[in-house]
Parts: sequence; C-alpha cells; structure tokens
Amino acid sequence: MGRFPKTSVVGLAALIALSAPAGPAFAAENAPGWTLDRVVVVMRHGVRPPTKAMALPQGMAPAPWPKWDVNWGELSHHGEQAVALLGTFDRASYAPLLGRGCPAIHAVADTDQRTVRTAEVYVAALLPGCSVKVEHKGVSESDPLFQPFESSATLLSPEQTLAAANSVLPRGGTLALDRDLAPQWALIDRILACRTAPCIAAKPTTLSAGEGKVKLSGALGLGGSFSETLALEYADGKPMSEVGWGRASRAQITSLLALHAQEFAVSARPVAIARAGSAKLLGEVATALSAPQAPGFSLFVGHDGNLSLIGGALGLHWQAQQFAPDDPPPGGALIFERWRNAAGRYRLTVRFRAQSLDEMRNLTPSGPEAVQTLPFAPCQDECDAAGLGKAVTAR
Repeated sequence: MGRFPKTSVVGLAALIALSAPAGPAFAAENAPGWTLDRVVVVMRHGVRPPTKAMALPQGMAPAPWPKWDVNWGELSHHGEQAVALLGTFDRASYAPLLGRGCPAIHAVADTDQRTVRTAEVYVAALLPGCSVKVEHKGVSESDPLFQPFESSATLLSPEQTLAAANSVLPRGGTLALDRDLAPQWALIDRILACRTAPCIAAKPTTLSAGEGKVKLSGALGLGGSFSETLALEYADGKPMSEVGWGRASRAQITSLLALHAQEFAVSARPVAIARAGSAKLLGEVATALSAPQAPGFSLFVGHDGNLSLIGGALGLHWQAQQFAPDDPPPGGALIFERWRNAAGRYRLTVRFRAQSLDEMRNLTPSGPEAVQTLPFAPCQDECDAAGLGKAVTAR
C-alpha cells in the first residue's frame, strides 16, 4: 500500500486536543437483551478545495476564485480539524464498543490524498495515542471499491445506464427538470453577477452515458458543481466576502445544494446504477458485519458518490443539518451497527452522521442531532449472520 506525506501544518496531537470538548454524543440505544458488537462506518472525505483550478468554465466566474492552503482536491487544513471533531464524536458515541487501550480496527481509504488523510486524522481522533494503519492502493491505481465505474466488472451498458437515469426525471425529461429548477438558476446568475443575459439557464441540461456512468452537461452539471464549491468555501471558514464573491449567504447555499443532491438523484441513485456501482463496497460492508474474524470497528473512506450509490441501492434517505435532502456532506457517514443477543441472533441499525455547515465552518462540536436513524427493514427484528450480510447486499 502507498502512503501520502502529512500535508497539514497542524499536528495530530493538536487536532485531537482541539476536538476534546465534544459535548454529549448520541447514545446508541441498547434495547433490553441486545448488545452492540460491530460498527461499520462508510464516510465521505472532509472539506477540500475544488478538484481543479476552474470550478466553472472559463469566463463564467465574475472574479478570481478564493485561494486555498492546499493543492486542488486535497483535504484542507481546516477540513482536518473538522474531521478530528468527527473522530472524537464517534469515539464518545461508541465508547463501550471501543473500550480502553488500542482495539483492533480496520481502516480503508481510496487512493486520493483527501480520502487517505481523512482516514488518518479520523482514526487518530477516534483512538488517540494508538497506531492504526490506513490501507489504500497506490496513488496511480484505481480502487474498484471507491471508483466502481472504472472496473468493467460493475458496468451497465450505456443504454441501460441512460434508461435508468431517464427513469427518474420528471415527465418532460431534462426540459421539465430545468424548468422546475428555474429559481436556482436565477439565484446562481445573481451570484455570478450575470446582468445582461442568463449564464446557467442558457445551458440546457443534457444526459449521456458511457462505461456505466451518467454524464451530466449543461445547467445541472454546472449548477451542482457550483453549489458544492460555495458550500466548501463556507465550510472551510473563508471570509464571507470570499464566499460566492460576497453574494452568497449560508441559507442560499443550503438552497442551492438541492442541485448537488439532484445530480446524484440522476447519476447515482437510480436503482440499476446504484446496485452496480455499490456492489463491491457493500460486499466489504457485509463482510465487516458478518465475518467471524472481522474487528468490532471498520472504516471505509471514499466520496460523496459512494454514499449516494449505497443510498440508492438500499433505499436510504437522509438530510444533514443545513444541507439538502440526500446530499452527502463532507465527512458525512452511513453507519451500520450490528446488535447481538444472548442467543447469537442479530439486529441491524443504519444511521447517518454529519456535521452542519456551521459546525464545519466554526469548528464547533456536534450534538445528538448530528445523527439520524434511517428506516431500514432488513434484519431490523432479528436474523442470523447470513441474513445480516444479505441485508446489505441483496435488494
């Protein structure tokens, strides 16, 4: 496995000290006769800059973009501190399971710096003073766990992919979708200071497919990316004069994040796409929940698309504070809990855990409202180990 150099000017010890006063974590409810004995966390990386210097095509931005303290696409220094808060929060939430000392845990990340560094910072706060190896492939490799559409084993045909995406559009297709989203296009144009002609609305949304993946062009593709860029600027603690060039409020950013969620509703959540794209990662989740030799705590750090694919495959829906429904925030996680009774039977509880935009921006600890218990019927009453694994793989 490869390894990235430490990129932050803030040491891990300082990060953990900063996150120590976490406040009350949510209490994992223990129904009479049931004990929590396995936790599997599938998490998005923390706050990063855009993955490229130009977050919109040349000429659309009204002024230079804000500067960041790391390279494009890397976990920011502020993002590290927000991730450390999440590790401390989860440590308090699962203290009875983690116990004292340095329990064995399994931590895997995608190959990007932002995913590897997120995992390193998170486990350092989850288990302070312990040495935990984060497994990941080399920087030049593609990991099919987190990049499923680069592996031919998971691909749908272009026709199947496009049919799945079109099936979730409103009647009238992309034209109707663009019409429904007209208020968001108008707001983006105000932030972009487009006074003489529309910038976003003049670019109709189009769909195409290749290699099992949906490609969004036009308004929705641009608007979804732009809304996330505004959210990342805000979450990183940048002055409001730099967030959307001083023309975007937090409430407006939350409203625009509906575009980011809509991107995934079309490109990742349609059932056929979601099942194909999440199969390998959900297979690892199933193993971590059901295999006798698996540790009590497992971590998988990937991307917003991974959470959306799993959400679509398992029919899971969430809404983090100050985010749109089903939008996967930086550091957001789907958490799978295995509960065991004296007879060796199991229950499965699924939760979504995320910071609000303001908690990321201000580096304030989260409270119980950071966690939602998601409706999920399979294995909710009880099942054996085989049923536990099947619950997260066969839908």
